[in-house]
Formats: sequence, structure tokens, C-alpha cells
Amino acid sequence: MIGELLLEKLDPRSGTVLPHAPETDAAWQTVLDIVWKGQIHFIVDAARFRRSFGHFYVMRDRQFISPDYTFTKTDDLLFRTMQGMIDDIERGKYANKKTLSEKIRTYTDQKGLVPCMNNTKWRELFRAVAEKLPDIELRYKSVFEETAPEEFWEYSGDEHLRYMNPAQIEWLQVRPAVTSCRHIGVLVPPEIRVHDKKDEFTQILNQYHIPYAYSEAENVFVIYGYK
Repeated sequence: MIGELLLEKLDPRSGTVLPHAPETDAAWQTVLDIVWKGQIHFIVDAARFRRSFGHFYVMRDRQFISPDYTFTKTDDLLFRTMQGMIDDIERGKYANKKTLSEKIRTYTDQKGLVPCMNNTKWRELFRAVAEKLPDIELRYKSVFEETAPEEFWEYSGDEHLRYMNPAQIEWLQVRPAVTSCRHIGVLVPPEIRVHDKKDEFTQILNQYHIPYAYSEAENVFVIYGYK
């Protein structure tokens, strides 16, 4: 087992190796979890059906405070890299690293913003949009962005949004007028059609009790994560 191999190759220093959790049918298993004072964890997860494939990282409060590193084989280079991270924890490198929640709180406190949404409501919104209005156009600003985006894009084409923690979203704008283009012929201009999905999107907002503002002049919905 890779967990036993890691225990043989790595020195946890003053960290405490936590007992293995019972194996499950999940695709990923935590094979090593070392914890220090302040609830800083060094964690290694391995793929259940691929012995030498996994990833390792440092967490606090169940949030990443280090990059998430992937490995595809267990060799001396991997052991040295992991031991280096353990030694960095031992020396206090991660003691003052902020979690995502702490970074967001720092920003909102500095700007005097208060939350208007929570992750549950964001996920309900995005799940409904993915199912019913995947071609609707939107743009959003993260609390970590200096400037807001200028262009709108289709929800279905946004690969980042579905993986990011929605707590980062400062605001989201949705334009419910969906444009489609039908090619007619080489010498004939394409037929442009505009489909207004305002009513459908409003139904989603009301269904999940999501607060919003609406600009009639611009036909744009605004949902604030913080205001």
C-alpha cells in the first residue's frame, strides 16, 4: 500500500500521523494525513485503482493553503518533494498562510462589503442554468480581480465557473437575450435571431429566492455576492 510506503520514506517531524480512514468505493482515498498544531494538515490522496497516481497538498480548516500537486509515480524525487513540504510546515512556513475564506474576508472588510449570497444559493442557480439555460450570457467579477470583464460569454463555455468556489464572486451579471445565427447560403447574409429568456431566468431566481437587481435599459440582471 502506498500509505505504508510513505510512512517508511517520510519523517513527520513533530506532526501526528492520523489513523487511516476505512476504505470506501470512492475513486480517491486519503493514504496519509499528518496534522500539526493549528490544525495544519499535510495530506496525500491516491487513486483507488492506480497505485502510483495521486496528489498532495497542505490544508487548514479544510481549505487549501498550498498548491495541489499531482504525482504519477512514487520515486525518490517525490519523497524528497513531500519531505520538503513537511519540513516547511515544521519551520512555520504555512502558519500565516491565509485560507480562501480568510482572503475573501480581508477583501470584504477592507471594502466594507457584506454578503448577499451563499454557496448553496449560487450552486442552485448554476445547476438550474446548466439544465435550462446553458446558452444564456453572463459575466462576473471575482473579489480577487482588479478590473471587471467587459465582454459577456455563454454559461456553457465557462469552464472556470463550475470549478471555482462561488464565495469568490463579487457580482454576476446575466444578459437573457440569447442570439442565434442561421447560415442560409454563400451569397445570403446569415439570419440573426434574438431569443429573450428573461421570463425563464426570472423564474429560476424566484424559485430559489435569489436576490437580484434588473436594468430595463440594458436588459441585464445583477446578482451580488457582496454589496
